[in-house]
Amino acid sequence: MTKKHIATITTSPTTAIRIIRTSSREQQDLLPAKLKEFERQGIRVIFNDLPPDPEWAYVAAPAELRAKLLTTALLENESTVVLCARGGYGASDLLPLMPWDLLIKNAAHPKILVGFSDSSALHSALWQQLSWSGIHGPMPATSLWPEGAIDNPSNAPDITRLLDLIRGTIRGSSINLEYTSNGASPGPVEVDGWLFGGCFSVLTNLIGTPYLPSSFHGAILFFEDIGEHPARLARFLNQWQQAGLLDGVRAIVWGTLTQLGQNIPDCADFVYSELAKRVGTTPSYRSRDFGHVAPNWPLGIGARAHISHSRKGAVKLEWNFGQTSKGAES
Repeated sequence: MTKKHIATITTSPTTAIRIIRTSSREQQDLLPAKLKEFERQGIRVIFNDLPPDPEWAYVAAPAELRAKLLTTALLENESTVVLCARGGYGASDLLPLMPWDLLIKNAAHPKILVGFSDSSALHSALWQQLSWSGIHGPMPATSLWPEGAIDNPSNAPDITRLLDLIRGTIRGSSINLEYTSNGASPGPVEVDGWLFGGCFSVLTNLIGTPYLPSSFHGAILFFEDIGEHPARLARFLNQWQQAGLLDGVRAIVWGTLTQLGQNIPDCADFVYSELAKRVGTTPSYRSRDFGHVAPNWPLGIGARAHISHSRKGAVKLEWNFGQTSKGAES
């Protein structure tokens, strides 16, 4: 049976955005200035900090405390959106600690989780376990969300777009693409599908767990990453292929690939070409519009998506939170 879910994102004076440090803690506290900006713009925010883990400095707080706060955020009526403060490491620690049975009972009242990088583990788990949509997008406790972005929208168009989505004034967005020829695929084509993706290494580490879909039939996948050598990216792709997870995929979109290694430039052409070659006849695209960069334009997990080609050669991926469909059969 195909599961379906209609995503809704609306805020009002009586609702709020909940911000949580679900993963690591920034070395410099970047969040207070952003919280003040939200307040100045009349956006209500709920934020409860947590004590650091005295034994494991790589995370913002002990896993049990982070999981408890995330559970509260997903169940509470006061907020409609959960915004991850930053990524780093630690989100996957929470997955076996979440009360999934309790959350399933409340699946009729979904929350939208926003984040990227390490937060991709949460996106995947919420989609697989609950069919809850999410947004791969900017996070405030990072340098990629600059101070002044909320006060001066023109300074950070990706964050402005994200806030429009959170407010519910728009239900979708778009990014620019480039087709990557591999000599095997039929060339640029119009593609429809459901959208899923995130940080490539984080999602790869979920293969074989209950927190990643077992099928991506009909999907348009998007991946980005930072600090992964081209050979490791190829190894990740091998795992997806050998696990059968690329069967039935409509297209793959590769975002920015940064810090690829010594003497290898960011977004090196040969890396995208090799990745395209390895997926054979599956159309492969690249985009500089998302990833560990700014701007990092939002992408909707589970949203309807369409790749179009104009007569002038421009390629674009458009997505929207109309009725979304979970491509995997259950």
